[in-house]
Amino acid sequence: MIVEEKKKPVIGITMGDVNGIGPQIILKALEDERIYKHCHIVVFGSESVVHFYKKALPNIKTNFNVLQKQGEYKLHAKLPNLIECADKPVIVNMGISNEFSGSLSLRFVNDALFFLQQSKIDILVTGPVNKAFITTNPPFTGHTEYLANKAGVKDSLMIMTADALRVAMVTQHIPLEEVSRTLTTQMIYDKIKLFNQSLTYDFGCQRPKIAVLALNPHGGENGKIGKDEIEKISPAIKKAEAEKIIVQGPFSADSFFGGAKFPHFDGVLAMYHDQALIPFKYISGWEGINFTANLPYVRTSPDHGVALDIVDKDIADSTSMSHAITNALDIYHMRAKQKAMRENPLPRVNLKDL
Repeated sequence: MIVEEKKKPVIGITMGDVNGIGPQIILKALEDERIYKHCHIVVFGSESVVHFYKKALPNIKTNFNVLQKQGEYKLHAKLPNLIECADKPVIVNMGISNEFSGSLSLRFVNDALFFLQQSKIDILVTGPVNKAFITTNPPFTGHTEYLANKAGVKDSLMIMTADALRVAMVTQHIPLEEVSRTLTTQMIYDKIKLFNQSLTYDFGCQRPKIAVLALNPHGGENGKIGKDEIEKISPAIKKAEAEKIIVQGPFSADSFFGGAKFPHFDGVLAMYHDQALIPFKYISGWEGINFTANLPYVRTSPDHGVALDIVDKDIADSTSMSHAITNALDIYHMRAKQKAMRENPLPRVNLKDL
């Protein structure tokens, strides 16, 4: 069945590095026919890559409706649609990332961004890429920073989410030795405020409760093994509290997760990448996803990389990709609901006038 009108949200999915597991987890995730009841799917990639993986991994049966970038834009309602982004058939080298696969993965992203600008897709889900082989200026440190820069967004927030567990981070893809000197009270406060906003508008939390983690072991032990908690983190928390944000901390990260305190909070703000990702991935398993807050559109991705060591083994788990798709839909609808709730508010009435 071909539909001409966009009656359901359109999710654009970028194929990622064609030599990694991105293509196969997308193909596996899109075998679930229930997806098409709720949205249209448009994959930005290459038809030759799809044919390669279907031949190399016979268990994959997913069929596509292939579209050209400049051609007629008619979306199939019961099949994923594929936008051909490559100029010629792509040679796949499973498990070996290179400059070509890196540049191609970036082309998929840029083509998807163009379709977003044209309102031909509503949501973006990105497949895993190998950052070492993507060349941009400024240097490519990850989808989060690249997409924020392209959207002209000054501040974004990486949120890892799995059901009610949501872990965000103040600093993202920087060396560990730079974390302490990069952190400032204003930066931490801005992330708390942005996290609170996203928990409210993207996840529907009413008066969200946020936990903030310490940077140093044992929370710095009152300055004996680090003063970041005293000089930067606690002042940021107090500043947020003054704006009626419900926030507590700084908590020592080991006892916070080890003592299972996280279920009592709507969100957890970590100071750096691994402080957030290690406990998150251990707790969430394959069900976690990455969400970028404060973009003008909804963007999610699986919470793993290209996994070059298992590309040819047909054991790549598509659960995180499936969750990235369904969670993106949930956030998209939550944003629409929150917007509708706040449109045309009734005028304020002073009690003295009653």
